[in-house]
Amino acid sequence: MKLIQKIFSRPTPDSLTPTPALPPKAQDPHDKTPSLLEGSENATRSHLAHVLLRDLLRKHGIPAQWIDLKMLVVSSISRGAGLHMRLIVKQWDPRLMNYALALQNEVMTDAVRFDPQASQWLHGISWQLEMADSCPYTKLPDKAFWLDETEKQAAPMTATAPVAQALTVSQAAEAEAEAEADDAEEDLNRLFFIRDQELERSASGHAPLGYESTQPSPLEPM
Repeated sequence: MKLIQKIFSRPTPDSLTPTPALPPKAQDPHDKTPSLLEGSENATRSHLAHVLLRDLLRKHGIPAQWIDLKMLVVSSISRGAGLHMRLIVKQWDPRLMNYALALQNEVMTDAVRFDPQASQWLHGISWQLEMADSCPYTKLPDKAFWLDETEKQAAPMTATAPVAQALTVSQAAEAEAEAEADDAEEDLNRLFFIRDQELERSASGHAPLGYESTQPSPLEPM
């Protein structure tokens, strides 16, 4: 009974105690939700990013419709509020995939050159692929494909054509050296032969060739 009376009984004025009001929560600067509203600082930075990307694509001859740009408002505990750049690829092209890192680095470099604070408010760059049917690679290949490629990359880089060319040059050099050696041997053999002839002539009492005794020339009849 006492429990039922306690539940359904009306509170008396003496039993009502005022609940102490909680102190207002300190406002965290990171709690402010940044936006891309027109005229805001983020809107200006977003416009700058679009202009830089458009100029970069035009400078390098990349069709502007191949890459779209979306700026995202982000916030982190360590860096605070900022923007994140998302590059959306609309057209498949292997050249674009090969130079994606170079393009990303140049976008970041251009942003810092125009706004030195970009390294602080631009938190990162990411890629999103929306190529529809333009990409022929829609399914992953078997694991053997990746193992073969990994082995090729891990193996020492060998270029067959330069090696063959180097072997040809080396063989030509060896042949030339052998030919010069043969010529030198022939010259030595010739010199030895001449020397032997001179020694034989000296032993037989004849003066060496070219060193005979002077003979008077005969007188011509008058």
